[in-house]
Amino acid sequence: MNEKTANIYDLTIIGGGSAGLVLAVAGAKLGKKTALVEKHRIGGDCLWTGCVPSKALLKAAKVANYIRDAKKYGITTAETKPEWQKVIEYVRSTQHVIEEEHDNPERFREMGVDVIFGNGHFESRDTFVVEDSENGQTRTLKSKKFVISTGSRPLAPPIPGLESCGYLDSENVWELEELPQRLLVVGAGPIGIELGQAFHRLGARVTIAQRSARILTKEDADVSERMLNYLTSEGIDIRLNTDITKIEKHKDGINVTFSGLQNTSTSDNQEQVYDKILVAAGRAPNIEGLGLDKIGVKVEKNGIIVNGQLQTHVKNIYAAGDVIGHYLFTHVAAFQAQLLVRNFLLPLSKKINYSVVPWTTFCDPEVARCGLTEAEAREKYGDVDVFTLDQSDVDRAVAEGETHGFSKVIASKWKGKILGVHLVGANAGEVIHEYVLAMQQGIPLRKLSGMMHVYPTYSTSVWRVAAKWLSEGTLVQTLRKLIGVG
Repeated sequence: MNEKTANIYDLTIIGGGSAGLVLAVAGAKLGKKTALVEKHRIGGDCLWTGCVPSKALLKAAKVANYIRDAKKYGITTAETKPEWQKVIEYVRSTQHVIEEEHDNPERFREMGVDVIFGNGHFESRDTFVVEDSENGQTRTLKSKKFVISTGSRPLAPPIPGLESCGYLDSENVWELEELPQRLLVVGAGPIGIELGQAFHRLGARVTIAQRSARILTKEDADVSERMLNYLTSEGIDIRLNTDITKIEKHKDGINVTFSGLQNTSTSDNQEQVYDKILVAAGRAPNIEGLGLDKIGVKVEKNGIIVNGQLQTHVKNIYAAGDVIGHYLFTHVAAFQAQLLVRNFLLPLSKKINYSVVPWTTFCDPEVARCGLTEAEAREKYGDVDVFTLDQSDVDRAVAEGETHGFSKVIASKWKGKILGVHLVGANAGEVIHEYVLAMQQGIPLRKLSGMMHVYPTYSTSVWRVAAKWLSEGTLVQTLRKLIGVG
């Protein structure tokens, strides 16, 4: 029986990912009648197909790599081979723990959130209709405010034959029953690099095809170059300036035709055979079926259009997370949700500030960034100071045999204001946060150089780089010349 029920809420959240969950908890704790509508599973892309499973897989791959390199640390081991099924069991166990402890729908219901599973659409600007999959009802939700946080999904490039080959992406790759022996990764952004390296270390022969002239194109050029060297030295075949012109499925595998290969002695067109193709070439917002055009919510290619307060063209409807297409990161979605909570509660709405946005690519070594690249800083400010420190100069990195990488900090020429930070190395994603705090609060390098750091830690690299301002910075060098020192 399909009954129609109506409910009235202060806040209705559509999408149970990072932004949605932050809003749901806040709404419940503040005594607002809150509904959370989720089509599939609480936790969103991060828990089920993104951050959590990929980091668990990367850890398993790193352990496999440590075992292969055990002799480097004076440890002799019998050669072991990763077992794909057990690796996937480990990945799923981590998801289960987080789901039970943090993203369990019953946890939110106990807080007072009305959690509803099912597809839905806007019937009007204050009404959202959901086909409740748990009880078979059609539920009509009337709400003072709506927040759309439906996330994004992998986007497939228009390659002839791709659809017919049963390709993998960041969503269905976790359903693999066995490790592919020959894997082609399409795209050398963070997802392609992370998964490509993980599969390589777990035993696959991996090729990464990239249309542009470098990998990790959103990173500083020095970072891209260094990571290319590290990954190719591991044995990963990375093909730059490469187009895939045709894909054909045959009995012995998937035939892929490449064109425009760089640095090869072969002809422009070349065929290779793979067992699987993993596509990591961009994402698209999840907006289909919501009925946004009917109610006046405007959308562009990258997602829903919002203003500085994350408000759509409809004043009571807001959007956050991947669906608005700004920065596709879990932590940015949570940051956006926090801004919405603040604006819903307090007068004088505050605008979102993206001037300090950190992120990390969790390959090995890790790549972390915040602020401008060197090229961006020079374009905006002209002359700048650039300070670098090789990871081999960090004693903790030397002690642990993790000397791949470097720190690169771009600062204003006179005051040492931090304009951009680029880290490559073990635990870069942890070390970056001291810089993030400094950039957020306007703390210059000279003050970081006077801060005590525990020795030996990876974070001493911050102190070492900051100290370079005292010896190599433009201001200090100029003062030395004026007083005849140095």
